Amino acid sequence: MAIISSCFHIVLSPLIFVIQLLLRIFWSGLNERSIIGLVLNFWINFSPVFIWLLIFKNAGLIPKKIRPRIFVKFAYRTENLLFNLIEHPIINALFVFVLTAGSYLLYSKIYRSIGTINVPSQSSVTYQIIAEDEIESPSYELEPISGSDSTKSLSLTPSFSSGDTSLELSQFNYDQNISTETLHGRSEDEEEQVSQFMDLIYFKHRKYTPNNTKLQLIINTRKNLQSSNPYRPLNCWYLSSPAILASSWFLLNLAYAFREPIKTYKDIIAWFLYVICHFCAPLFTAIWLYVFHAPGSLKLFSIGLGVQNICGVMTHLLFPNAPPWFIHLYGENKEANYDMPGYAAGLTRVDVAMGTHLHSKGFHISPIVFGALPSVHSAMAVMVFFFLSYYSRWYSIKIIGLCFVILQWWATIYLDHHWRLDLIVGMAYSIIVFTILLRWIKRYDERFIKKRLKGERLGSETMGMRVFKNTCIEFFFDPLNLK
Repeated sequence: MAIISSCFHIVLSPLIFVIQLLLRIFWSGLNERSIIGLVLNFWINFSPVFIWLLIFKNAGLIPKKIRPRIFVKFAYRTENLLFNLIEHPIINALFVFVLTAGSYLLYSKIYRSIGTINVPSQSSVTYQIIAEDEIESPSYELEPISGSDSTKSLSLTPSFSSGDTSLELSQFNYDQNISTETLHGRSEDEEEQVSQFMDLIYFKHRKYTPNNTKLQLIINTRKNLQSSNPYRPLNCWYLSSPAILASSWFLLNLAYAFREPIKTYKDIIAWFLYVICHFCAPLFTAIWLYVFHAPGSLKLFSIGLGVQNICGVMTHLLFPNAPPWFIHLYGENKEANYDMPGYAAGLTRVDVAMGTHLHSKGFHISPIVFGALPSVHSAMAVMVFFFLSYYSRWYSIKIIGLCFVILQWWATIYLDHHWRLDLIVGMAYSIIVFTILLRWIKRYDERFIKKRLKGERLGSETMGMRVFKNTCIEFFFDPLNLK
């Protein structure tokens, strides 16, 4: 009988685990909201993306008589002026100078103020500069404060063991009175409130206590250095926008250099980047932000994508331009009109290789045929990179995001869908929108950390932390984990 029971348990264990996990995902997704509130919140947060898709899908309903004329030569000739170094070296040099100067102005006028804080100088205090990775958690001697409840109000005397480094309490802005609940993360009542669903059977039960003392120490050390925002994510590349602007001309020419020769394997790679990754990269980035990062980061990512794409599609409608394939098929003197069907260009080779007509038919009925400038593919890839470079603590993810931008640029050029001008304008749309959003991003980050330091549960946990609460891997989903 014991053997039968054991076999029965082994067979049912995966099903039990799936049920437990789904329950955790459901309740963690609600996050103390009602189902109606969750659905309403989803539609509000993603409304910019839905508006963009609605405009794009219904663009063909606009009467052709009131639509503006299509520019055939503008993008083609501007591309030649700004990127053909052999024929126009002086103009190219001036364009690179303008990009570099714009990058510097973007940094000096906006990003430097966002990335730094103003800390009043204290002549009576001598600060020591300590690398963050050298800071160890202080050990506390807890002494009752006279005239107060010794079980709740404590006087903290930190002692550090980090080589021969000695730090005084006056160097940091610790509160003199701090509750034991704040020091240790969460109270027992809060733990009971959020543990309403079953434990995961395949994970060892372990209560995760965030190391708030070390986090507070690092924040105050950053403040004392007067050189960086103390609430910025770890290893944050917050200067990605001015950096990619300054290097965009060189990166685009690098991508352009690999447009030839045309090969079948290159067709498949370009298709994978241009079609599959164009859809999957923003989707996976959104999931990653929701599971691993501060509440609100996903909403701002959705706003960024939606706003830049709305601006892009409105530009397509108000200022339509012919793509490269049109010039290569008909020449620059051919007049374009709205009765012309779309063309899949290099993707037709992919249809031949795969034995399908999917791309040819899809582009043939596209509601916007002359939407070359700006490139939405470029804008979306760059926006994905900005959020990866800002939030990810792992450099490998940041590098993957940058490589995705360059490869996406190459794919659009190789498939004959966009000029380099289209790509750089699409990048500019992303830079403008992300720069505007950056102040809101900073506020969400600051709120997330302050709630954590106060010991508040709601608003200080990621989706992954809620799903895997009280398991041995909860720490993995904590962006403030300093291990």
